[in-house]
Amino acid sequence: MILQYYLKARFHFNKNQFADLMLIAGIISTVSQLFIMPLLVSPIGDGRLLSIGLLVSCLNSILNSLAWSAWVPYAATALSIVMVFTTPSLRSIVSKQVGTTEQGKAQGCISGVTSLANIIAPLIFSPLTALFLSEEAPFHFPGFSILCIAITSMIAFIQSLTIGKTPSNSRDENCSNSMEV
Repeated sequence: MILQYYLKARFHFNKNQFADLMLIAGIISTVSQLFIMPLLVSPIGDGRLLSIGLLVSCLNSILNSLAWSAWVPYAATALSIVMVFTTPSLRSIVSKQVGTTEQGKAQGCISGVTSLANIIAPLIFSPLTALFLSEEAPFHFPGFSILCIAITSMIAFIQSLTIGKTPSNSRDENCSNSMEV
């Protein structure tokens, strides 16, 4: 939503342009999750896919923050092909870390944190966007709030690099081994 606010103020985007961006991103994301991601999970792994998705999300935000023309957000939307890897990869990593009886709690926790972030982010970034689009901005950089989003993505990317190979839960392996006996 912050990006939409920024694009409306900076490039006078209208509802049709927002719909176009959402349609392009939706189609690209769907194709990517259905066909590209399954091919990459086995050879690359969830941890690396998460890192790649976060890095590309950061690059997308940087590109949008520096947008010099109305066509740049359309081009940046093409990065959705890789950005879409983050959520399923994160959920897969978490799923492998908890037991079968704890899956609901773990996935619910991720959903709760996501919901909280969806509430807090506009409270932080909307006023920041308004400030840097106004005449009272401390310095001239209309996309500064989007750059701040890129910085948070970079922090998440750096943290994702610390996730090694995701081992499956040892309790589940012990249960399946004991059932084979």
